Amino acid sequence: MKEYKKYFEFSGTISGTNYLLRNLLSSLMAFIGGYLIGYGVVSQEIGMSTIGLFIIAPTLWYNFATIYKRANAVFPGKATGWTASILVSQILMQVFNGEPLGNILKAFLIVFGLVLIFTNSKVENHEG
Repeated sequence: MKEYKKYFEFSGTISGTNYLLRNLLSSLMAFIGGYLIGYGVVSQEIGMSTIGLFIIAPTLWYNFATIYKRANAVFPGKATGWTASILVSQILMQVFNGEPLGNILKAFLIVFGLVLIFTNSKVENHEG
């Protein structure tokens, strides 16, 4: 169990490749959890919605930890601010979907995601 604990902790750093792979995994799990929640609501099966929530909760935590770890590798000492700005931008992008502000936030998130993937960090040995 200890070897899995590091994936959910907000300590250490990760490489850009690891960041990309973790984002793909969390996107897949979030899709599955969201589908189960939606299916449970439409079919009025509380059990399906509950299973979806049990999948979504750790997936969100895993995703937040992933963003923090990569931001900590690229921007040492400023990871908390960058992580918070990404999360707030993601929420606001959903609120302002289709409006100019939503498109600006979408562009910011795409560019920043590419920066996190392709920027070389000064950390030689990533432990996270």
